[in-house]
Amino acid sequence: MSRLAICTLLLSIFFVGSSRLFAQGYRGHDFWVCFPQNAVEEDGKVLSQSLYIAAESNAKGQIVNSMDGSEQPFSVGAGASTSVDVDTLLQITSSGCKSPLKGLLQVGKQSLHITSDHDITLYVVSHRPSSTDSYAAIPMQMLGEGYMAAGYAPLQSGSVAFTSQADMIATEDNTLVTVHLSAATKDSMPAGRTVMLVLNRGETVQFQSAPSVGTPSVGAPSVGAPSVGAPSDTEKDRLDLTGSTISASKPIAFFTGHTCAQIPSDIYYCDMLVEMEPPMDDWGTSFIVPKFAEKDCSVVRIIAGQDSTDVILDGVRIAQLSKGGFCEVDTLHHDAIIQTSKPALVAQYATSSQADVQKVGDPFLLFVIPNNRFIPEVTTVSVVEGGFSHYLNVVVPDSGLATLNIDGAFAASGKLANGSSVISKRIAPRAGSPAHYSIVTLKVLPGRHLVRCSAPIAVYSYGFGLYTNAFDSYGHACGQRLDAQ
Repeated sequence: MSRLAICTLLLSIFFVGSSRLFAQGYRGHDFWVCFPQNAVEEDGKVLSQSLYIAAESNAKGQIVNSMDGSEQPFSVGAGASTSVDVDTLLQITSSGCKSPLKGLLQVGKQSLHITSDHDITLYVVSHRPSSTDSYAAIPMQMLGEGYMAAGYAPLQSGSVAFTSQADMIATEDNTLVTVHLSAATKDSMPAGRTVMLVLNRGETVQFQSAPSVGTPSVGAPSVGAPSVGAPSDTEKDRLDLTGSTISASKPIAFFTGHTCAQIPSDIYYCDMLVEMEPPMDDWGTSFIVPKFAEKDCSVVRIIAGQDSTDVILDGVRIAQLSKGGFCEVDTLHHDAIIQTSKPALVAQYATSSQADVQKVGDPFLLFVIPNNRFIPEVTTVSVVEGGFSHYLNVVVPDSGLATLNIDGAFAASGKLANGSSVISKRIAPRAGSPAHYSIVTLKVLPGRHLVRCSAPIAVYSYGFGLYTNAFDSYGHACGQRLDAQ
């Protein structure tokens, strides 16, 4: 037997033996999800909502609609994925209070509860032509009790105001939720207000920030976040919900983003932003931020979970933040390393199409995975079919580069399966990092992909529209190690 064959055999044995040990990330058998508002209907751009379910062993389960109690069965084969369309009545469009003076909250039951007999990986997509985004669902056992919103500046488009939003689902009855608002809301609750409410199992509530007084029209500049190195704005002046804190007496599912954001805020065109957020207990202090394929630059917000948080970009200190404060890097043209003195959340945004030389895609949001929360195996699904180009960014320690495996083929061989191809492999920034990493970017086909390595990795899935979908995009992180595991 040749040396190459022996190495391949040993690595195959490693993957078989380790798949159970490291089958973590966001795989699970109990999920709560919802669909925050996605822009508004205009020019016949009808909303569609979908679940993409993947499994590494045969699985079957139920999707329960909390609004009416209806159930929909599903099944998925080993090493495959399936998609399920979801009633658009589940989209959450209300914000905050029915009556701010009386404190009557707009509580609904616009959630889905998904359970299965074996572990699945679940991705959620909200799609409106020219406004799409997606997120990886976090299993019930990994949810937490503390979160912080990540939004973006408001946008006034004619008579319509697109703003940041934060949504939550209670997973148990009698869950006390406390929300401290960093910005005013559409229903006139002021910045700085603390809202307390009790939610029961499956109940949902959404907060949307107010359009600012004198918010400019589409295409004009707006303010809301400091530039690199500037201190965070004060709560009373903040225009979006970024930094709003959410705490609960029992685990909740939390979702954050924007109904339709331009990024940067003065450049066409807008797109929905949404991610399901890891609990604050699972934030980190060191992050590698990969550049997106086809895009000239991205925008990054670093949000502090504690006071006196120093932010270091590529070895240079750029800010010190208070709890809930953030700084924004609005033109990140390269792969970067971000370090913070205390745990933080790093949000990465794809830019609007007109902000890019190639005029590709519009904004999406994903959360950068902390370096200490990488995992060795990820199941991902490229979630939009037809008229999209799909990519994976994989951050891998150099010690595991030779074993990086996509859909059963080693990336180092250059001979990948299922229409995948490596389009770039580059050294990640190393300023102050004790480990050395590489970034591998792959172009892939729609559908399920299994990414494995002998060392823990981070995987990001994203895509950009083509042809009639040219002003569209989606993106999400594909799971990380959470303490609840």
